[in-house]
Amino acid sequence: ENVNTPIVGNSMEFGEGFSADDQKDIEAYKKAKQASQDAEQAAKDAENASKEAEEAAKEAVNLKESDKSYTKAKEACTAASKAKKAVETALKAKDDAETALKTSETPEKPSRINLFSRKTKEYAEKAKNAYEKAKNAYQKANQAVLKAKEASSY
Repeated sequence: ENVNTPIVGNSMEFGEGFSADDQKDIEAYKKAKQASQDAEQAAKDAENASKEAEEAAKEAVNLKESDKSYTKAKEACTAASKAKKAVETALKAKDDAETALKTSETPEKPSRINLFSRKTKEYAEKAKNAYEKAKNAYQKANQAVLKAKEASSY
């Protein structure tokens, strides 16, 4: 037996000692992680845009039917558009994470790969939750726009 042979089965270097299925799991994990981060950022963006819309709407209501209330209503619409874009980004990220999850869901695997599968599931769940947050923020932004439009006779 040659004692100089490296034990590649225990290597955690990507590409060494991993089967094609393992590689697929690792790729799915990476995609789900990225998608989760994208979705969480989009949710933050949507929440910020929603706050902008609510602020603008509040000001439009205070300035009722003046030229400035019209401007504030337009600001609320712009903020709602930002929130909508963020929701679309979050939805795409959620879909990407779910696709990655489907790729990694296969029957019993060696324990080291279960870690990737488990993490992929966690990231997919995070992406889904972030999407829901973004969607709720967008709905709030739309409510704010309606208030602003009403106040300004937009």
